[in-house]
Amino acid sequence: MNSAEVICAYRMSGGVCYVSPTQLLTAPEKLAGRDVVVVLYYPGFGARVLFASRDAAQSNDLSSGFVVPDDDPAGGQGAQPTLDQPGYYRVLARFERSEPMIVGEGVTPLAVVAGRFDRIAQAQRMSSLDEIVEECNALGNCSMGYSHGLLPMPRLEAIDKK
Repeated sequence: MNSAEVICAYRMSGGVCYVSPTQLLTAPEKLAGRDVVVVLYYPGFGARVLFASRDAAQSNDLSSGFVVPDDDPAGGQGAQPTLDQPGYYRVLARFERSEPMIVGEGVTPLAVVAGRFDRIAQAQRMSSLDEIVEECNALGNCSMGYSHGLLPMPRLEAIDKK
């Protein structure tokens, strides 16, 4: 088994590897050229970069950023999925690692970005935990808990009619 197969061994479906941002950041050479599904943060404002987290976006930590291709229908690939509002997105895309930039005389600075996506095939906005809690609180008869200790789950409570 090669190293990419080891990372994807238990997280593979239909040839697509399900990874975390941490795996893309720490093992880019093992995932280069692979179709991956990963949840990343989009800061909005027309950004062409997805970040490993909201905190990374807030601090403009480009070393935790992944460049998103421009929407280029003329490129024969069709339109890219829309990243419109800030938030976390689950994306299906082909990952490419950043190549070292040689600026002369063998000087290679640290990578500006962690990697890039050749093309995003799918992008689905995910609700953050804060958004789920906010929506639950707005209902008034809702409480939060974790289903099986793993998944955040709002629970509607019966309204007493006295």
